[in-house]
Amino acid sequence: MPNQPEPATVMMLDCITDDDVGRKLRVAGRMLTYDPSTALVLLSLSSYGLLVDVSLVIDPDAVLSTVKWGGTLDPSVDYNWMRERKAWVWVIGWLEKSEVLHSLVLHANIL
Repeated sequence: MPNQPEPATVMMLDCITDDDVGRKLRVAGRMLTYDPSTALVLLSLSSYGLLVDVSLVIDPDAVLSTVKWGGTLDPSVDYNWMRERKAWVWVIGWLEKSEVLHSLVLHANIL
C-alpha cells in the first residue's frame, strides 16, 4: 500500500494555541486580506486571526508580474479571489510560530 499523507486535525481557528505548534491542522476562516508581495493570507474568525503562508501554492511572481502582459494581469488567470474579502477558506498545513511576527503562522495549502 502506498504511503498516505499524514491527516490534518480539524480545528476551529479560535481554539488554536501555542500547544498546537508543529501539528498539521485543517482550519477554516474568512479571508480578510491577501498580500501578494509576502504571499500571506490573513484568516479571521470572530476576533481571532491567523496568518497563512501560501507561498507553496501560489506563485507570487505570476501574481505580481504584469510586464509579460503589457502592464495588465495574465488574462488566463482568475484573480478575483485576491479581492474577494470575507470569503470562507479552508487551509491545511503545519502550524509554526513566527518569532519575527510574534504570531502563529500556518504553512498551508488552500482548499
